[in-house]
Amino acid sequence: MTAQTLTLSASPVRTVKERIQVLDVLRGFALFGILLAHLSNEFAAGPLPNEVYQSGSVIDNIANAISGILVQGKFYAIFSFLFGLSFALQLEQAKSKGGNFFGRYAWRLVILGIIGTIHHLHWRGDILTIYVILGFVMLLFHNISTKVLLIVAVLLILNTPGRITEIYRAVTAKPDSAAAQQQKPDETTARQYYDVITKGSYSENLIANFYGFKDKAEFQVMSGRIYMTLGYFLMGLYMGRRKLFEKLAQHKLFFKKLFKYCGFATLGLIGIAIIIFAAVMPLLQLQDNPYMNIMGGGLYDSANAALTFFYIAGVTLLFTNPVWTNKLSLLAPVGKMALTNYLLQTAIGLLLFQGYGLGLFFKMGVAAATALTIPIFIAQVLFSKWWLSRFQYGPVEWLWRFLTYFKLPPMTRNQIVA
Repeated sequence: MTAQTLTLSASPVRTVKERIQVLDVLRGFALFGILLAHLSNEFAAGPLPNEVYQSGSVIDNIANAISGILVQGKFYAIFSFLFGLSFALQLEQAKSKGGNFFGRYAWRLVILGIIGTIHHLHWRGDILTIYVILGFVMLLFHNISTKVLLIVAVLLILNTPGRITEIYRAVTAKPDSAAAQQQKPDETTARQYYDVITKGSYSENLIANFYGFKDKAEFQVMSGRIYMTLGYFLMGLYMGRRKLFEKLAQHKLFFKKLFKYCGFATLGLIGIAIIIFAAVMPLLQLQDNPYMNIMGGGLYDSANAALTFFYIAGVTLLFTNPVWTNKLSLLAPVGKMALTNYLLQTAIGLLLFQGYGLGLFFKMGVAAATALTIPIFIAQVLFSKWWLSRFQYGPVEWLWRFLTYFKLPPMTRNQIVA
């Protein structure tokens, strides 16, 4: 359900408009960051041969480092947070109206799963299929107490299950064991993936991505990404319950504190990581120590989480400033048709970099590819604004709504909304 359809009749009109607007702005902001992250990897969604990573220029390496610190993992987290927040808003709306919310919501997830599966067959970096699985899991948390919800969300965001698993493997693994070798990237698999995206035909890519479902599932579990995504879902549910975005004026102090504390936490965690991994590890020759890798992963996940909420709080606070409201509102049309724009970004990326498209994969450099974010996203802003000036919904959102209710929703602006 898009933010356009979310209303709370008990709230003042001004509050509803602000709430809808800021959520759409955050979705648009998240989509900008997702595009930036994908272009910095040139839409690679799997392991690559070692020579690919070693072939970049100094500028490309700097661009990669900046992306790793400021972009990678943060904007999907924002997108996931907003998914959970939307669930909370839909649940609240359903309670006020009555009806079979869970049945309808489950059916919407099934449809999203079909869309996600088609998307994955074209690009295995798809996140929609993961969202569908976790969307069903989130249904189990709808009645859990707010305090417990917050605790579980924080533990998952920090990838606590993943850290526990890593510690168990480190304790039980034998040196140079088969289990330890399996954690290292498979150069043969990386070469096969590289060959199919650079030389493979359209049909060969579909087939390879079909078999890539298994690798994707294993990566999600082994890396802990699936736990963290669920954690962001639940944090969105938590903040939705507290109605923090519905009454921004009343909760401005909360967002100020969130912005300040997450900013300090980000700087502190990055500082600790630099000290440990740039000074302590080389000095003590601990590069291959599994516990140092676990510590590094914990610091990285914690810094990612802090920076994610720093971004959320920062954009929200800027939106409450009249000077910035209109400027940030330019992102709202992109956010209102977020599913369409997410899929459109993939289509553009595949046409640019895949072998059956222009075949530019690692031919133009990471920095140049990342710079494409600006013109592509501006085009999305203009397209979204043009489309929504004429139509009620984005094209994929319209299809999703039609398949949900099995009746044609009003499409053009001059149609009367039932």
